[in-house]
Amino acid sequence: MRHSPFPSGLLMPAHAGEPFLLLMLALMVFTGAFVIFDIAYNLTSIATVGLFALMGLRFDRRNAPLLLFLMVFNLAGLIALQPHLDFDDSREFIIGTCFVATTAAFFCMAMNQNAIQRLEAIKWGLLAGASAASLAGIIGYLNIAGLGAVFTMHEGRVSGTFRDPNVLGSFLVLPALFLIHDFLREPRWRLLRAALLGPILLGLFLTYSRGSWAAMVIGSAVLVGLMFVTARNDQMRARLTLLTLAGFFALAIGFAAILSIDRIAEVFADRFTLQKDYDSGPSGRFGNQLRSLPDLLSRPLGHGPNRFWLFYPENPHNTYLMAFASYGWLGGITFLAFIISTIVISWRTVMLRTPFQPYAVVIFAGLIPHLVQNFQIDTDRWRHLFMIYGLSWGLAAASRRWLDEYRFYANLAYASARDRVRPPETPPLQPQPAE
Repeated sequence: MRHSPFPSGLLMPAHAGEPFLLLMLALMVFTGAFVIFDIAYNLTSIATVGLFALMGLRFDRRNAPLLLFLMVFNLAGLIALQPHLDFDDSREFIIGTCFVATTAAFFCMAMNQNAIQRLEAIKWGLLAGASAASLAGIIGYLNIAGLGAVFTMHEGRVSGTFRDPNVLGSFLVLPALFLIHDFLREPRWRLLRAALLGPILLGLFLTYSRGSWAAMVIGSAVLVGLMFVTARNDQMRARLTLLTLAGFFALAIGFAAILSIDRIAEVFADRFTLQKDYDSGPSGRFGNQLRSLPDLLSRPLGHGPNRFWLFYPENPHNTYLMAFASYGWLGGITFLAFIISTIVISWRTVMLRTPFQPYAVVIFAGLIPHLVQNFQIDTDRWRHLFMIYGLSWGLAAASRRWLDEYRFYANLAYASARDRVRPPETPPLQPQPAE
Protein backbone atom coordinates (compact mmCIF):
# COMPACT_ATOMS: atom_id res chain seq x y z
CA MET A 1 0.00 0.00 0.00
CA ARG A 2 1.04 3.60 -0.54
CA HIS A 3 0.96 4.72 3.09
CA SER A 4 1.57 1.46 4.94
CA PRO A 5 3.83 -1.59 4.60
CA PHE A 6 0.93 -3.86 5.55
CA PRO A 7 -2.82 -4.02 4.76
CA SER A 8 -4.78 -1.96 7.30
CA GLY A 9 -8.48 -1.20 7.51
CA LEU A 10 -7.50 2.28 8.64
CA LEU A 11 -6.22 2.98 5.13
CA MET A 12 -8.62 1.01 2.96
CA PRO A 13 -12.16 1.86 1.81
CA ALA A 14 -14.83 0.28 3.95
CA HIS A 15 -17.02 -0.71 0.97
CA ALA A 16 -17.98 0.19 -2.59
CA GLY A 17 -19.99 3.20 -1.40
CA GLU A 18 -16.91 4.95 0.01
CA PRO A 19 -16.58 7.49 -2.88
CA PHE A 20 -20.09 8.76 -2.16
CA LEU A 21 -19.29 9.02 1.55
CA LEU A 22 -16.14 11.00 0.74
CA LEU A 23 -18.18 13.40 -1.39
CA MET A 24 -20.73 13.92 1.39
CA LEU A 25 -17.95 14.42 3.94
CA ALA A 26 -16.30 17.10 1.78
CA LEU A 27 -19.69 18.74 1.19
CA MET A 28 -20.42 18.81 4.91
CA VAL A 29 -17.13 20.58 5.65
CA PHE A 30 -17.63 22.94 2.69
CA THR A 31 -21.09 24.07 3.84
CA GLY A 32 -19.60 24.75 7.27
CA ALA A 33 -18.12 27.90 5.73
CA PHE A 34 -21.60 29.36 5.07
CA VAL A 35 -22.77 30.48 8.49
CA ILE A 36 -25.17 33.00 6.94
CA PHE A 37 -27.06 29.95 5.63
CA ASP A 38 -27.07 27.80 8.77
CA ILE A 39 -29.64 25.43 7.35
CA ALA A 40 -27.18 24.24 4.66
CA TYR A 41 -24.65 22.93 7.18
CA ASN A 42 -27.30 21.55 9.48
CA LEU A 43 -29.01 19.53 6.75
CA THR A 44 -25.75 18.37 5.19
CA SER A 45 -24.41 17.28 8.58
CA ILE A 46 -27.54 15.31 9.40
CA ALA A 47 -27.47 13.64 5.98
CA THR A 48 -23.75 12.83 6.19
CA VAL A 49 -23.83 11.47 9.73
CA GLY A 50 -26.92 9.44 8.88
CA LEU A 51 -25.34 7.94 5.75
CA PHE A 52 -22.15 7.04 7.58
CA ALA A 53 -24.17 5.42 10.36
CA LEU A 54 -26.24 3.40 7.88
CA MET A 55 -23.22 2.30 5.85
CA GLY A 56 -21.02 1.52 8.83
CA LEU A 57 -19.50 4.09 11.21
CA ARG A 58 -16.92 2.18 13.22
CA PHE A 59 -16.43 2.77 16.93
CA ASP A 60 -13.02 2.25 18.54
CA ARG A 61 -12.66 1.91 22.30
CA ARG A 62 -10.10 4.73 22.16
CA ASN A 63 -12.90 7.07 21.08
CA ALA A 64 -14.64 6.57 24.43
CA PRO A 65 -12.87 9.40 26.38
CA LEU A 66 -14.01 12.03 23.88
CA LEU A 67 -17.57 10.75 23.93
CA LEU A 68 -17.54 10.72 27.73
CA PHE A 69 -16.26 14.30 27.93
CA LEU A 70 -18.91 15.51 25.48
CA MET A 71 -21.71 13.64 27.25
CA VAL A 72 -20.81 15.00 30.70
CA PHE A 73 -20.35 18.54 29.32
CA ASN A 74 -23.75 18.52 27.63
CA LEU A 75 -25.37 16.87 30.66
CA ALA A 76 -24.02 19.72 32.79
CA GLY A 77 -25.58 22.17 30.33
CA LEU A 78 -28.94 20.41 30.55
CA ILE A 79 -28.81 20.52 34.34
CA ALA A 80 -27.95 24.23 34.28
CA LEU A 81 -30.83 24.78 31.85
CA GLN A 82 -33.55 23.42 34.16
CA PRO A 83 -34.26 26.67 36.06
CA HIS A 84 -34.43 28.58 32.75
CA LEU A 85 -36.49 26.32 30.48
CA ASP A 86 -38.75 29.23 29.61
CA PHE A 87 -35.80 31.30 28.31
CA ASP A 88 -35.54 30.88 24.52
CA ASP A 89 -31.88 31.89 24.26
CA SER A 90 -30.87 29.25 26.81
CA ARG A 91 -32.77 26.45 25.07
CA GLU A 92 -31.32 27.34 21.66
CA PHE A 93 -27.85 27.62 23.17
CA ILE A 94 -27.92 24.07 24.57
CA ILE A 95 -29.37 22.66 21.35
CA GLY A 96 -26.48 24.25 19.44
CA THR A 97 -23.94 22.81 21.87
CA CYS A 98 -25.40 19.31 21.54
CA PHE A 99 -25.29 19.64 17.76
CA VAL A 100 -21.61 20.63 17.49
CA ALA A 101 -20.71 17.98 20.07
CA THR A 102 -22.38 15.38 17.84
CA THR A 103 -20.32 16.54 14.87
CA ALA A 104 -17.13 16.29 16.95
CA ALA A 105 -17.98 12.68 17.83
CA PHE A 106 -18.69 12.00 14.15
CA PHE A 107 -15.38 13.40 12.90
CA CYS A 108 -13.60 11.36 15.56
CA MET A 109 -15.21 8.05 14.57
CA ALA A 110 -14.87 8.80 10.85
CA MET A 111 -11.11 8.30 11.29
CA ASN A 112 -11.56 4.62 12.18
CA GLN A 113 -11.75 3.53 8.53
CA ASN A 114 -10.06 4.79 5.33
CA ALA A 115 -8.62 7.66 7.36
CA ILE A 116 -6.20 9.12 4.79
CA GLN A 117 -8.80 9.54 2.05
CA ARG A 118 -11.30 10.94 4.53
CA LEU A 119 -8.74 13.43 5.82
CA GLU A 120 -8.09 14.50 2.23
CA ALA A 121 -11.83 14.94 1.66
CA ILE A 122 -12.05 17.07 4.80
CA LYS A 123 -9.02 19.11 3.76
CA TRP A 124 -10.31 19.89 0.27
CA GLY A 125 -13.80 20.62 1.54
CA LEU A 126 -12.22 23.03 4.01
CA LEU A 127 -10.06 24.68 1.32
CA ALA A 128 -13.05 25.10 -0.99
CA GLY A 129 -15.12 26.63 1.80
CA ALA A 130 -12.30 28.93 2.88
CA SER A 131 -11.72 30.10 -0.69
CA ALA A 132 -15.43 30.84 -1.15
CA ALA A 133 -15.68 32.70 2.17
CA SER A 134 -12.51 34.71 1.48
CA LEU A 135 -13.52 35.67 -2.04
CA ALA A 136 -16.96 36.71 -0.83
CA GLY A 137 -15.31 38.89 1.80
CA ILE A 138 -12.95 40.48 -0.71
CA ILE A 139 -15.87 41.14 -3.08
CA GLY A 140 -17.73 42.77 -0.20
CA TYR A 141 -14.71 44.84 0.80
CA LEU A 142 -14.40 46.18 -2.76
CA ASN A 143 -18.19 46.61 -2.85
CA ILE A 144 -18.45 44.81 -6.17
CA ALA A 145 -22.06 44.73 -7.41
CA GLY A 146 -23.08 46.57 -4.26
CA LEU A 147 -22.37 43.54 -2.04
CA GLY A 148 -20.44 45.50 0.57
CA ALA A 149 -23.40 45.53 2.96
CA VAL A 150 -23.79 41.73 2.62
CA PHE A 151 -20.20 40.57 3.16
CA THR A 152 -18.80 43.25 5.50
CA MET A 153 -19.76 44.68 8.88
CA HIS A 154 -18.36 46.70 11.77
CA GLU A 155 -16.99 49.64 9.78
CA GLY A 156 -15.90 47.69 6.72
CA ARG A 157 -14.42 44.63 8.41
CA VAL A 158 -14.76 41.59 6.16
CA SER A 159 -17.20 38.92 7.36
CA GLY A 160 -17.67 37.03 4.08
CA THR A 161 -20.12 34.16 4.46
CA PHE A 162 -19.96 34.43 8.26
CA ARG A 163 -21.90 36.63 10.67
CA ASP A 164 -18.80 37.82 12.54
CA PRO A 165 -15.39 38.90 11.18
CA ASN A 166 -13.67 37.33 14.17
CA VAL A 167 -15.13 33.89 13.42
CA LEU A 168 -14.27 34.15 9.72
CA GLY A 169 -10.68 35.03 10.53
CA SER A 170 -10.28 32.12 12.92
CA PHE A 171 -11.97 29.72 10.49
CA LEU A 172 -9.41 30.62 7.81
CA VAL A 173 -6.44 29.69 10.00
CA LEU A 174 -6.67 25.89 9.57
CA PRO A 175 -7.02 25.88 5.74
CA ALA A 176 -4.15 28.36 5.53
CA LEU A 177 -2.02 26.02 7.66
CA PHE A 178 -2.90 23.07 5.40
CA LEU A 179 -1.71 25.04 2.37
CA ILE A 180 1.48 26.21 4.09
CA HIS A 181 2.23 22.65 5.20
CA ASP A 182 1.73 21.20 1.72
CA PHE A 183 3.70 24.07 0.16
CA LEU A 184 6.68 23.34 2.40
CA ARG A 185 6.45 19.56 2.22
CA GLU A 186 5.38 18.73 -1.33
CA PRO A 187 7.38 20.03 -4.32
CA ARG A 188 4.48 19.50 -6.74
CA TRP A 189 1.74 22.12 -7.27
CA ARG A 190 3.49 24.78 -5.20
CA LEU A 191 2.26 27.60 -7.43
CA LEU A 192 -1.33 26.35 -7.15
CA ARG A 193 -1.09 26.22 -3.37
CA ALA A 194 0.39 29.71 -3.26
CA ALA A 195 -2.44 30.94 -5.50
CA LEU A 196 -5.02 29.43 -3.12
CA LEU A 197 -3.23 30.75 -0.04
CA GLY A 198 -3.13 34.38 -1.25
CA PRO A 199 -6.89 35.17 -1.14
CA ILE A 200 -7.30 33.25 2.14
CA LEU A 201 -4.58 35.28 3.86
CA LEU A 202 -5.93 38.51 2.36
CA GLY A 203 -9.42 37.66 3.57
CA LEU A 204 -8.07 36.88 7.04
CA PHE A 205 -6.18 40.17 7.15
CA LEU A 206 -9.22 42.20 6.07
CA THR A 207 -11.28 40.85 8.95
CA TYR A 208 -9.12 43.16 11.08
CA SER A 209 -9.48 40.62 13.85
CA ARG A 210 -6.62 40.90 16.31
CA GLY A 211 -7.30 37.44 17.67
CA SER A 212 -7.26 35.90 14.19
CA TRP A 213 -4.03 37.68 13.29
CA ALA A 214 -2.42 36.32 16.45
CA ALA A 215 -3.87 32.86 15.77
CA MET A 216 -2.34 32.80 12.29
CA VAL A 217 1.07 33.82 13.61
CA ILE A 218 0.97 31.29 16.47
CA GLY A 219 -0.35 28.51 14.23
CA SER A 220 2.32 29.13 11.59
CA ALA A 221 5.09 29.13 14.20
CA VAL A 222 3.82 25.87 15.73
CA LEU A 223 3.45 24.30 12.28
CA VAL A 224 6.94 25.15 11.06
CA GLY A 225 8.48 24.17 14.38
CA LEU A 226 6.78 20.78 14.42
CA MET A 227 7.62 20.13 10.77
CA PHE A 228 11.26 20.85 11.56
CA VAL A 229 11.25 18.56 14.61
CA THR A 230 9.45 15.69 12.87
CA ALA A 231 11.40 15.92 9.58
CA ARG A 232 13.00 12.60 8.70
CA ASN A 233 16.38 13.95 7.57
CA ASP A 234 18.60 17.03 7.52
CA GLN A 235 17.92 17.61 3.83
CA MET A 236 14.23 18.16 4.54
CA ARG A 237 15.07 20.46 7.45
CA ALA A 238 17.30 22.56 5.20
CA ARG A 239 14.54 22.78 2.60
CA LEU A 240 12.03 23.79 5.28
CA THR A 241 14.33 26.54 6.51
CA LEU A 242 14.93 27.91 3.03
CA LEU A 243 11.28 27.85 1.97
CA THR A 244 10.14 29.34 5.27
CA LEU A 245 12.52 32.27 4.90
CA ALA A 246 11.48 32.80 1.28
CA GLY A 247 7.81 32.68 2.26
CA PHE A 248 8.37 35.11 5.12
CA PHE A 249 10.01 37.67 2.82
CA ALA A 250 7.25 37.25 0.22
CA LEU A 251 4.60 37.86 2.88
CA ALA A 252 6.50 40.87 4.20
CA ILE A 253 6.58 42.42 0.72
CA GLY A 254 2.88 41.73 0.22
CA PHE A 255 2.09 43.15 3.66
CA ALA A 256 4.00 46.33 2.90
CA ALA A 257 2.18 46.68 -0.42
CA ILE A 258 -1.23 46.34 1.24
CA LEU A 259 -0.39 48.89 3.93
CA SER A 260 0.55 51.38 1.22
CA ILE A 261 -3.21 51.77 0.66
CA ASP A 262 -4.30 54.59 2.99
CA ARG A 263 -7.75 53.14 3.73
CA ILE A 264 -6.27 49.84 4.89
CA ALA A 265 -3.39 51.46 6.77
CA GLU A 266 -5.75 53.63 8.83
CA VAL A 267 -7.93 50.72 9.96
CA PHE A 268 -4.88 48.57 10.64
CA ALA A 269 -3.32 51.27 12.82
CA ASP A 270 -6.56 51.52 14.77
CA ARG A 271 -6.91 47.74 15.25
CA PHE A 272 -3.24 46.90 15.88
CA THR A 273 -3.32 47.36 19.63
CA LEU A 274 -3.51 44.99 22.58
CA GLN A 275 -6.41 46.81 24.23
CA LYS A 276 -9.26 48.86 22.86
CA ASP A 277 -11.46 51.18 24.92
CA TYR A 278 -14.09 48.47 25.36
CA ASP A 279 -11.47 46.05 26.76
CA SER A 280 -10.27 48.13 29.70
CA GLY A 281 -11.94 49.68 32.74
CA PRO A 282 -14.18 48.14 35.43
CA SER A 283 -17.05 47.69 32.97
CA GLY A 284 -14.83 46.63 30.05
CA ARG A 285 -14.33 43.11 28.77
CA PHE A 286 -11.56 42.18 31.21
CA GLY A 287 -13.15 44.08 34.07
CA ASN A 288 -16.38 42.13 33.67
CA GLN A 289 -14.46 38.87 33.67
CA LEU A 290 -12.75 39.70 36.96
CA ARG A 291 -15.96 40.92 38.60
CA SER A 292 -17.79 37.72 37.61
CA LEU A 293 -15.33 35.33 39.33
CA PRO A 294 -16.57 35.78 42.94
CA ASP A 295 -20.15 35.62 41.66
CA LEU A 296 -19.58 32.30 39.85
CA LEU A 297 -17.95 30.77 42.93
CA SER A 298 -21.31 31.07 44.68
CA ARG A 299 -23.35 29.64 41.77
CA PRO A 300 -22.94 25.85 41.24
CA LEU A 301 -25.17 26.06 38.16
CA GLY A 302 -23.62 29.27 36.88
CA HIS A 303 -25.84 31.97 35.45
CA GLY A 304 -27.58 29.50 33.15
CA PRO A 305 -26.88 28.80 29.46
CA ASN A 306 -26.11 32.03 27.59
CA ARG A 307 -27.31 34.27 30.42
CA PHE A 308 -24.03 35.95 31.39
CA TRP A 309 -25.06 39.08 29.48
CA LEU A 310 -28.09 39.49 31.75
CA PHE A 311 -25.77 40.07 34.72
CA TYR A 312 -23.00 41.97 32.95
CA PRO A 313 -22.99 44.31 29.93
CA GLU A 314 -22.05 41.53 27.45
CA ASN A 315 -20.94 37.90 27.20
CA PRO A 316 -17.59 37.13 28.86
CA HIS A 317 -15.49 36.76 25.68
CA ASN A 318 -13.60 34.00 27.48
CA THR A 319 -14.59 30.42 26.69
CA TYR A 320 -13.16 29.00 29.91
CA LEU A 321 -15.19 31.48 31.94
CA MET A 322 -18.21 30.88 29.71
CA ALA A 323 -18.02 27.16 30.49
CA PHE A 324 -18.55 27.88 34.20
CA ALA A 325 -21.13 30.61 33.57
CA SER A 326 -23.31 28.61 31.15
CA TYR A 327 -22.69 25.00 32.22
CA GLY A 328 -22.05 25.39 35.94
CA TRP A 329 -19.20 23.99 38.00
CA LEU A 330 -19.56 20.51 36.52
CA GLY A 331 -19.44 21.84 32.96
CA GLY A 332 -16.54 24.19 33.66
CA ILE A 333 -14.39 21.53 35.32
CA THR A 334 -15.22 19.04 32.58
CA PHE A 335 -14.29 21.55 29.88
CA LEU A 336 -10.92 22.30 31.49
CA ALA A 337 -10.17 18.57 31.83
CA PHE A 338 -11.21 18.07 28.21
CA ILE A 339 -8.90 20.81 26.93
CA ILE A 340 -5.91 19.52 28.91
CA SER A 341 -6.56 15.95 27.74
CA THR A 342 -6.90 17.08 24.13
CA ILE A 343 -3.54 18.87 24.26
CA VAL A 344 -1.83 15.81 25.77
CA ILE A 345 -3.22 13.23 23.35
CA SER A 346 -2.65 15.53 20.36
CA TRP A 347 0.98 16.12 21.30
CA ARG A 348 1.57 12.39 21.66
CA THR A 349 -0.02 11.79 18.26
CA VAL A 350 2.20 14.39 16.62
CA MET A 351 5.29 12.60 17.91
CA LEU A 352 4.27 9.17 16.56
CA ARG A 353 5.74 7.97 13.24
CA THR A 354 2.56 6.93 11.46
CA PRO A 355 0.96 7.65 8.07
CA PHE A 356 -1.22 10.21 9.88
CA GLN A 357 1.62 12.26 11.35
CA PRO A 358 1.54 15.05 8.71
CA TYR A 359 -2.18 15.57 9.30
CA ALA A 360 -1.72 15.44 13.06
CA VAL A 361 0.91 18.19 12.81
CA VAL A 362 -1.46 20.51 10.93
CA ILE A 363 -4.42 19.79 13.21
CA PHE A 364 -2.30 20.41 16.31
CA ALA A 365 -0.99 23.66 14.81
CA GLY A 366 -4.60 24.71 14.24
CA LEU A 367 -5.71 23.62 17.71
CA ILE A 368 -3.19 25.57 19.80
CA PRO A 369 -4.05 29.10 18.58
CA HIS A 370 -7.76 28.40 19.08
CA LEU A 371 -7.10 27.39 22.68
CA VAL A 372 -5.22 30.66 23.15
CA GLN A 373 -8.15 32.53 21.58
CA ASN A 374 -10.42 30.92 24.15
CA PHE A 375 -9.09 33.53 26.59
CA GLN A 376 -10.45 36.44 24.52
CA ILE A 377 -13.51 35.21 22.64
CA ASP A 378 -16.39 32.78 23.06
CA THR A 379 -15.64 29.73 20.90
CA ASP A 380 -17.83 27.21 22.72
CA ARG A 381 -20.05 26.53 19.67
CA TRP A 382 -17.70 27.12 16.74
CA ARG A 383 -18.39 24.30 14.31
CA HIS A 384 -14.88 24.25 12.81
CA LEU A 385 -13.29 24.14 16.28
CA PHE A 386 -15.38 21.12 17.27
CA MET A 387 -14.25 19.51 14.03
CA ILE A 388 -10.66 20.09 15.17
CA TYR A 389 -11.48 18.54 18.56
CA GLY A 390 -12.97 15.49 16.88
CA LEU A 391 -10.12 15.06 14.44
CA SER A 392 -7.55 15.40 17.23
CA TRP A 393 -9.08 12.52 19.16
CA GLY A 394 -9.79 10.52 16.00
CA LEU A 395 -6.18 10.77 14.83
CA ALA A 396 -4.96 9.76 18.28
CA ALA A 397 -7.08 6.60 18.18
CA ALA A 398 -6.14 5.80 14.56
CA SER A 399 -2.42 6.29 15.23
CA ARG A 400 -2.41 3.97 18.23
CA ARG A 401 -4.40 1.34 16.38
CA TRP A 402 -2.06 1.52 13.37
CA LEU A 403 0.96 1.02 15.62
CA ASP A 404 -0.71 -1.96 17.26
CA GLU A 405 -1.35 -3.47 13.83
CA TYR A 406 2.21 -2.67 12.76
CA ARG A 407 3.64 -4.52 15.76
CA PHE A 408 1.35 -7.47 15.11
CA TYR A 409 2.40 -7.78 11.45
CA ALA A 410 6.06 -7.21 12.34
CA ASN A 411 5.98 -10.01 14.90
CA LEU A 412 4.15 -12.22 12.41
CA ALA A 413 6.75 -11.51 9.70
CA TYR A 414 9.60 -12.13 12.14
CA ALA A 415 8.12 -15.48 13.21
CA SER A 416 7.60 -16.50 9.58
CA ALA A 417 11.16 -15.55 8.62
CA ARG A 418 12.55 -17.36 11.64
CA ASP A 419 10.70 -20.52 10.66
CA ARG A 420 12.06 -20.33 7.10
CA VAL A 421 15.71 -20.07 8.13
CA ARG A 422 15.57 -22.54 11.01
CA PRO A 423 17.68 -25.64 10.14
CA PRO A 424 15.77 -28.91 9.94
CA GLU A 425 15.80 -30.90 13.09
CA THR A 426 18.01 -34.04 13.00
CA PRO A 427 16.40 -37.20 14.31
CA PRO A 428 17.82 -38.40 17.57
CA LEU A 429 20.37 -41.17 17.33
CA GLN A 430 18.96 -44.65 17.87
CA PRO A 431 20.95 -46.85 20.23
CA GLN A 432 22.72 -49.70 18.46
CA PRO A 433 21.76 -53.21 19.61
CA ALA A 434 24.52 -55.03 21.42
CA GLU A 435 26.20 -57.80 19.39
